Amino acid sequence: MAWLSASLLATALAQVAFKRYFLARRRAWLAAAIALFLVVPWTTYNALRGLPLSTVYVATALSQLLVVAISLAWLRERYSRRQQLGFALVLAGVVVFNL
Repeated sequence: MAWLSASLLATALAQVAFKRYFLARRRAWLAAAIALFLVVPWTTYNALRGLPLSTVYVATALSQLLVVAISLAWLRERYSRRQQLGFALVLAGVVVFNL
């Protein structure tokens, strides 16, 4: 489970770093995004060694929710009620699938 968490977190942080690059146009953000994206296959592979493919595949949806959470805290983004409902549906789908 630790490898899956690392994979999801690296994916989410890479996406946020990539967005920061486009907002600030600083190459350090681009380098961080690329480095994090390069870590993801390795962590995902290790997650798949201990967890079923179906669990890992469905859990990848959680990386999008992590992007939202990090964006709220770090980038001060705001989301509409409709978007929040969509986030809740993604989370509910992951929970229902893993029951």
